[in-house]
Amino acid sequence: MKSILLASASIVGFAGAAAAEVTFGGSASLGYNDDIEGGFYWDGDLSVTMSKALNNGLTASATFGLNIADDNLGNDPVAVDGNWVVSLTSDSAGLYFGDVDNATETLWSGIDGMEADNFDEDGIGDATLRGDLTFGAIKASLSYNVFAGGSVEGLQLAADATFGNFNLGVAFQDDAFTGSQIIGVSAGTTLGNASVALAFADNGVESSIGVSASYPFGPVTLGVYFATNDVAGDAFGVSAAYASGALTVDASYDVDTAGDGVLDIEATYDIGNGLKAWVGMLDNGDAFYVAGTMDLGEGASLLVSYAEDANDAANDAIGGPELLHGMTAKVSFSF
Repeated sequence: MKSILLASASIVGFAGAAAAEVTFGGSASLGYNDDIEGGFYWDGDLSVTMSKALNNGLTASATFGLNIADDNLGNDPVAVDGNWVVSLTSDSAGLYFGDVDNATETLWSGIDGMEADNFDEDGIGDATLRGDLTFGAIKASLSYNVFAGGSVEGLQLAADATFGNFNLGVAFQDDAFTGSQIIGVSAGTTLGNASVALAFADNGVESSIGVSASYPFGPVTLGVYFATNDVAGDAFGVSAAYASGALTVDASYDVDTAGDGVLDIEATYDIGNGLKAWVGMLDNGDAFYVAGTMDLGEGASLLVSYAEDANDAANDAIGGPELLHGMTAKVSFSF
């Protein structure tokens, strides 16, 4: 990353003027994929972050990104990539506008399998306006979706509080987009080494109750969840995660509200000297991948992979590494 300090342009009386920090970053990649991309593909991005300390402990900041190249040779116009944020923050509060998470995505934690906590996470508007506040052990967030022309809709409220071993959460969304209000409450605690959570949500159409628990046994952590939905039906799942030395393995079996079960197993092995191996079997074996990565240092990396998804030949995000369908070789750089 490169940083430039831009001081006041005043020739006289510049002493004491706050400096604005402008940070430039970027990324570029070149790859070959024999399926989805049909050959060579490439992209290049530029990111800019500007910040300045104001009075009263406030900091103003603006961040945006530009797509310089995306499978073209620079003949297309440069376009903003959507990752733009303007913010005003202090130690205990923040106001954010742009491509930011909604309030519930920031603070709400439900249980897998719950159908009623279908809070809007992507932001339906052209931008999101969100305010955060921290008061002791309590965190609160409020957000609106903002549309071109200045109108605001889709109020969300969320709060999270931690008191000793106990965590409490609450979330609310108005009926701007779903036609009914959504409310959610959650509670969690630790009992010895075990973590337990309970959540309830109601969206005006159905209600859901979910419970989850996890417990570590040496290098293995076991997890389980169960959710009951008064319209869609029940869902449950079990998981096991192993991490020891160079090897990590994650396995899960989930049964959805229709009664369909899905088994996923993924593993990584750190070979050393920047080399890492990846393997996964997903969707009961209908999808799988093998991959290898090499850390070339200073933000550069090499990926070689083969992935298939029998149910979606256009899948460009297979498994945890989000691999392209087919054979891929790709080199990436970050600056």
